[in-house]
Amino acid sequence: MSWIDLLKIFAIGGIVTGVMIPMVCRLCFRAGILDMPGEHKRHRFPTPNLGGICIFSGFWAAVALSYQLYPEIALELDPFLYFVIAGGVIVFLTGLIDDLAEISALVKLMAQIIVGLILYYGGLGITILFIPLYGPVELGYLSLPITLIWLVGLINSINLIDGLDGLAAGVSAIAALALLFVGIFFHLSTVMVFTAAIIGTCLVFLYFNHYPARVFLGDSGSLFLGYLFAVISILFPLKSYTTAAVFVPLVALGVPIIETVVSFVRRTVTGKKFYVADNRHLFHFLATSGLSKSQVVWLFYLLSAIFAVFSGAMFIFDKRAVFTILVVFMVVIFGILFRFRLAKAEKNGKELYR
Repeated sequence: MSWIDLLKIFAIGGIVTGVMIPMVCRLCFRAGILDMPGEHKRHRFPTPNLGGICIFSGFWAAVALSYQLYPEIALELDPFLYFVIAGGVIVFLTGLIDDLAEISALVKLMAQIIVGLILYYGGLGITILFIPLYGPVELGYLSLPITLIWLVGLINSINLIDGLDGLAAGVSAIAALALLFVGIFFHLSTVMVFTAAIIGTCLVFLYFNHYPARVFLGDSGSLFLGYLFAVISILFPLKSYTTAAVFVPLVALGVPIIETVVSFVRRTVTGKKFYVADNRHLFHFLATSGLSKSQVVWLFYLLSAIFAVFSGAMFIFDKRAVFTILVVFMVVIFGILFRFRLAKAEKNGKELYR
């Protein structure tokens, strides 16, 4: 598959998304389907929140084009294409229903588990776990639960960072770009098609979603993007099992994965249900620490770009050395965030006793 082919897929995804956005926005305003400003909301004006329809349409239009034009895509996708489509439709519709009528977090979780079961029995499961400094481990009976945990976590990863204008779409585009280059390295046609389509849809959507946003992803868009990354992350080791193939998706998706892990740990430690949303995410914390919305978004873009560089470095330098530097980098980042949080807590304590 040539760069021209990838540009066609990129263009189709972007064009369809760009055409759909004004239509969806008009529909939302006429039907009153808007995200209204409120106490815990950061936008000032009623905003359409069905942008997921545009992402969903643009992505599958690009995939459909590639499926028709390039035989190798059909050969690679055929074994599990219908399972991927079925899972994507369920995730998208679950998010769309939540955008329209708001359903409970438990219902969304159950729908995502069903999607995980569909993919697993469709051949997209995690059967081997690579442990650093030890090697590959056959999961056996643990394959299904680990696959479900991984899929549910990644499906929600983009949703968890979708709290500031342009944040989720921009981070998704950067992560997809990193995965695209690695997919080219491994000659993974499906990964190349999926990532090119994600980049095209997200960049065009970002034009309408940057601050001040004219349209939001909504749960339908953020959950669907997370689902696509979940599928891609399993395709890497499934199609080309090497150390790099296993860790590259983890590194490229560093920002949403960190947010997911931090949110899970924080909610669990404080005795809250891990699947119930709150407004204590990392970007919320940074936004209340003196940084502007734009500064927070660009900081997350920078972190995503750094993780993307790390994912590519695994093919140029010694993997263990890169992994060690990555761990040190993450420790430093967490240390800085903890220091900021501690300083903010001290400041709030002093203000309380004034």
